[in-house]
Amino acid sequence: MPYHAAVMYPNEDDIHFDRDYYMKSHMPLVESTWKKHGLTSWNVIEYTKAIDGSPSKYLIAAQLVWESEESMQNALKDADTAKVFGDIPNFTNKQPITLAGVGL
Repeated sequence: MPYHAAVMYPNEDDIHFDRDYYMKSHMPLVESTWKKHGLTSWNVIEYTKAIDGSPSKYLIAAQLVWESEESMQNALKDADTAKVFGDIPNFTNKQPITLAGVGL
């Protein structure tokens, strides 16, 4: 059963987020590092506002789909995973909020 992970960046007043770097450098790094461990797909959503029109609590969210929870856990143990997390300061000054679970 596919396993899903969300990586969301908070939309705080002082956030700096380089969308071009994120899409052209960071997400390809994510894919090349984790695909061998069972990352099957990913997409990125930019939240411009909440449904009621108020500012969104999150600016950007990546949705990662894995073959299984085990494949995600194995990817996180890969030595190259440090490069993925170490790349975050290259595009934002915020740490992401992460969630993981099974689709229903």
